Amino acid sequence: YALFDKYFKQIGDCTSETGCPGAQGKDSAHYLLSWYYSWGGALADAQYPWAFRIGSSASHQGYQNVLAAWALSEVDGLVPESPTAQEDWATSLDRQLEFLRWLQSADGGIAGGATNSWQGDYSDPGADHPTFYGMAYDWQPVCPDP
Repeated sequence: YALFDKYFKQIGDCTSETGCPGAQGKDSAHYLLSWYYSWGGALADAQYPWAFRIGSSASHQGYQNVLAAWALSEVDGLVPESPTAQEDWATSLDRQLEFLRWLQSADGGIAGGATNSWQGDYSDPGADHPTFYGMAYDWQPVCPDP
């Protein structure tokens, strides 16, 4: 789930909570390691049994791991057994490297990240805002995302 939008919305130019469509197939994959993902649920004897799975729409430069993406796409003993895992991790490797280059400033620093859900509610960041595959640059990704 770390490679996908929090609510599986289409990646890029997702600027309306109600107008941004849910994605089909891997159209919600940004192929970056997002801020978090988690899952859990109630105990079996709980009065209200429930379960959840949630992730993030934001990716920070510091959470990318190009070595892991390389290993999961190139090292036979480490490639996951999913039918598309090798291709997915190879795409992630390329995307992570591209992301790190995109974040590189003219002064040499790398900072921030990008989000598919501006302000945590798919707001419009404005037409002049820098984007990466349609995801808005954020100097502190996730902080405003509830």
